[in-house]
Amino acid sequence: MVLVHHAASIAGGRAGWVATPAAVYDGGVAVFFVLSGFLLYRPMVVADASDRPSLPWRVFWWRRVLRIVPAYWVALTVLWAAGAFELGGQWWRFYLFLQIYDELTVLGGIVPAWSLCTEMAFYLVLPLFAGLVVAVGARLPAPKRVWVHLGACGALWVGGFVSRWAFDHVWTSKRGLAFNWLPTNLDLFASGMALAALSVALVPGTHVRATVDRLATPVWPWWTVAGGLYAWFAYRVGPTTFEVGYQGWYWHQRQLLLGVFTVLVMVPMVFGRQDVGWARRLWGLGPIVWVGTVSYGLYLWHLDLMELAVQHRWLGLGDLMSGPTFAVLVAVGVVGGLACAAVSWYGVERPLQRFRGLVAPRPTVAAGR
Repeated sequence: MVLVHHAASIAGGRAGWVATPAAVYDGGVAVFFVLSGFLLYRPMVVADASDRPSLPWRVFWWRRVLRIVPAYWVALTVLWAAGAFELGGQWWRFYLFLQIYDELTVLGGIVPAWSLCTEMAFYLVLPLFAGLVVAVGARLPAPKRVWVHLGACGALWVGGFVSRWAFDHVWTSKRGLAFNWLPTNLDLFASGMALAALSVALVPGTHVRATVDRLATPVWPWWTVAGGLYAWFAYRVGPTTFEVGYQGWYWHQRQLLLGVFTVLVMVPMVFGRQDVGWARRLWGLGPIVWVGTVSYGLYLWHLDLMELAVQHRWLGLGDLMSGPTFAVLVAVGVVGGLACAAVSWYGVERPLQRFRGLVAPRPTVAAGR
């Protein structure tokens, strides 16, 4: 979604009928946030509901840094050296994930990395939030603690709306920057986190879980509703502009719709029989799994590769008035992006995972035994 959005933005009028839906495909970032909330919070809820300690904060942070930072630094440095962008005197902001907090740097460097800065803030806060929730529910029986997590996710979800209202009405001078920040996106992360807690709360073998699994087994009803919702957003609501910025009901509506859309897409992935249906067979295919494996690199590289292709007239892309510009831009983004992503994965990201154990959980008495 994000790649097509960027290709259509560069192609302008050459994007044709794709331009309208692609204009709101930047909502793929919201999908990313919801997925992150689900995938990272679920192990924490499982640990608490099983009366086991969660991953220590320092271990969680080390693994996130190891997974995210080196590949980003490599991409940022190589693309800067290739002339994709200038970093200027505040270059250090880009290396420390601080560019979204200053108007002069917010969309500099690797432009999609604004969302990576938001993610890094989420990584910093998440284990602290989970630790607080665990402490609040500590006196409850382990299986019931999951409902405390659900309540906390609800509070976090409301916090997203409150934050947007505050920047829209109180700290208006920061509204243009704030849509990049964690507080205004809390409800997106909370949507995924709540789905994670719900998936733990609905214990397999119970009547309620059996009913939910039965409803979630067919994929097409969930995806049809999700697709219809997104189509309505694209054709009846449409995008905003950076000049106007996100504000008022539009801002809330966009976040709410994208959160619901992503949850609808995810429900058949979280619940239901996972051996039934063409969609499940499709997302389990080797090539699809491989793209998912290297997708971080695709995210980092695709936009600047497309812009460099236009800048240096690769494949005739310099003249936007001739040739299948949009289609070729997508091809450059996908093929070139995946090639760079593969180099990043096999050359940087995967080898570094051997150092995950450098910061290890301290052994408990039980573990020592």
